[in-house]
Amino acid sequence: MKSLLFFIAFILIGIYILSNCANIKPPTGGPRDTIPPILIKSIPDNKSLNFEGTSVRLFYDEHLKIENLNKQLIITPLIDSEFESKIKKNSIELTFPQSFTDSTTFTFNFQNAIQDITEGNVTYDNVLAFSTGNFIDSIYITGKVKNLFTNQPAEEYTVCLYEADDTLDIFNSKPIYLTRSDEFGKFRIENIKNGYYKIYTYFDSNSNLFCDIPKEPFGFFSDTLNLNQYIDSVFLDVFYLDMRPVKIQRSGPSGQYYEVKLNKNINDYTIKTNDSSHVLYHNFGGDRKTIRFYNTFQDIDSLQFFLSAYDSINNVLYDTLYLKFTESKRKKEDFNYSFSPKDAEKITDNFNGKITFSKPIKSIIADSVYFKYDSVTYQFIPYDSLHSINDRDDTFAFSIKLFFNEYIEDKLRSLDTVVQIPENKSRGGAGINTGKKRQTDLNLHFGRGSFTSVENDTLRDLDYYYTQLRSENFGIIRGKVFTSFSSFTIQLLDKQGLEIQQEIKNTSEYSFNNVKPGSYVIRVFIDTNNDGKWDPGNIYDNIKPEEVYFFPEVISVRANWEITDINLEF
Repeated sequence: MKSLLFFIAFILIGIYILSNCANIKPPTGGPRDTIPPILIKSIPDNKSLNFEGTSVRLFYDEHLKIENLNKQLIITPLIDSEFESKIKKNSIELTFPQSFTDSTTFTFNFQNAIQDITEGNVTYDNVLAFSTGNFIDSIYITGKVKNLFTNQPAEEYTVCLYEADDTLDIFNSKPIYLTRSDEFGKFRIENIKNGYYKIYTYFDSNSNLFCDIPKEPFGFFSDTLNLNQYIDSVFLDVFYLDMRPVKIQRSGPSGQYYEVKLNKNINDYTIKTNDSSHVLYHNFGGDRKTIRFYNTFQDIDSLQFFLSAYDSINNVLYDTLYLKFTESKRKKEDFNYSFSPKDAEKITDNFNGKITFSKPIKSIIADSVYFKYDSVTYQFIPYDSLHSINDRDDTFAFSIKLFFNEYIEDKLRSLDTVVQIPENKSRGGAGINTGKKRQTDLNLHFGRGSFTSVENDTLRDLDYYYTQLRSENFGIIRGKVFTSFSSFTIQLLDKQGLEIQQEIKNTSEYSFNNVKPGSYVIRVFIDTNNDGKWDPGNIYDNIKPEEVYFFPEVISVRANWEITDINLEF
């Protein structure tokens, strides 16, 4: 009996042990691995001389994974040949098809490519330098890349060097030395051979080691660098700029229109004819690469005209063309518009409006545009204030001093008294019906047919509603300007530096009034050559952009607060 009990107990204990062994649980807890792989050995050794091999090997103290090696690895001077890479647990080997150039210092910067296999910790020892000669080139250059228009650091920009006496540049050849800017826009190129160089930077979005205009922004340093010793703090400004000359890609009838299509966006254009008896209506047709003409006459087969088109870098196209329309069953384009300030925005007494149409306007009924205070009280737009801001007649602006706050105050002071709106020079204000409920929104009304296009489209009834703010709801920024430049533009921008809030030109003292509470930056475009505009320069002619200055601090504005002594020195 005892033997039977012992046998049963033995079986139960065995089952228990086996069941616990089958349910293997991973260990829990413990600190996360934050230590990157450590370089144990390299072939060749770092800073070694007279290297004659065709492969480079690095050995680390733990297993590796390699991330995006072709993009992360930067070899300088540039080796324009493919290499093979092999990963073996804790080592990486790069094999090249031929020997390295004689008497040259090479630098392999792996950046973030080499990581540990568990947590992705990036190695610290990511730069290897060696020489095929009997000394190591020790010259280096450091600096920073930033956006010219926002003053923000430019990350992941390729920074590169070309020999100064060569005709090669970022548009037609790969560089000799290169690196990439970090998240702060900083860069460093090491182990450079003594000599004279040109330095460029661009955002290489397709990793082809060329700057592809107009898709990729770029920047350059106009002075030649004499690298016989190290240079610190080279600043490079980048921006988008299409350097191509302006060309006509196609011209001729297009549906009901005649269109001229250009190869790039242009700033503006002019049209002239020798025939004063015919008025030509034209504007940009959907984008700034297309000029569209409208068929407003039937008595001639074709009309000669002269086109001048220019871009932001003063490339100018001159051409003579012949305007001709053909019959078409295609429908005419839709009649669209946009207006600023947008509906529901907060405005001040000094109202500035701008309405833009997709087609030229041939007639305006100014009496149909007015501010409506209540059912019987209107403030009309002065007739001489509503004007076209270009010779295409597709954008109109107006300015008016509003009396809405006075209207509300007078109505509250005396509900049984009829109050008269101060009379406009070209329009009179009507009396107020004091029996009406107080309005809190200001209504801008565009009547049906107030604008008629060249194709007889008419504007429908439009109503915009605004809240009018009093001066105590705003802040003021003011200061003095200390500069030797006589021509410049001061701009108040939002914190991101993207939208212009206000701007002032050529003054020794400035004041930004009616500034909404928020954070702002101040930017100054400096017109160095006093031609009345800011010039972006020309990389082909080695002409750098005119200067752009930023006030070094972000300015916080509060309601009913005046910020003084924001002095600008440039």
